[in-house]
Amino acid sequence: MNVPEGIDTGNGPYVIQINGSLKTADHLHLWTDDYLPGLVIVRGDLHARTLSFGNGARIFVEGSVLVEDCLFGQYGDRNAVLSAKGELQARAVFLAQGARVYADGGVRALIYAPQGSWESLTPDIENEGLGDGVAYFDPSVLDRYGDLHFRQAVEAARAGQSLFLPGVEERFAQRLPSRKTV
Repeated sequence: MNVPEGIDTGNGPYVIQINGSLKTADHLHLWTDDYLPGLVIVRGDLHARTLSFGNGARIFVEGSVLVEDCLFGQYGDRNAVLSAKGELQARAVFLAQGARVYADGGVRALIYAPQGSWESLTPDIENEGLGDGVAYFDPSVLDRYGDLHFRQAVEAARAGQSLFLPGVEERFAQRLPSRKTV
């Protein structure tokens, strides 16, 4: 299924199954409200320019996840999950506490996530809420404490703005090869 505009699942509850690949040249917004359940099954690859998921959204992809720019996961008390049987590729993956991504084929991206999100993978930049975002991110996407403001970051990524300070991405060469999440 090729959708030229963005996709927004709404507030849930919902169950969506795509028998084949799903591709959008815009933003893919997979959220629910107040922890309502949401289930998306893609029986192929998933392609998007940017992607965000959260709360009760659970996304299962039987192929690979290919995000041209940034992927965001937030909230969910471990219910917000994106899982792929193939590889997950993105410029960067931004996860808040309680959101997870898994890819049997590994992750090829710069990863900003809480320490301990995976047993076998250490985030490139730790999201611990200590105000250390000032060393990595453009000031326009930081909150008043110096941490990444997810809503502003999603909006900036959708607008095509870089979230990182100049030279930050190049400091993390480990973002280039595929890394296991399990």
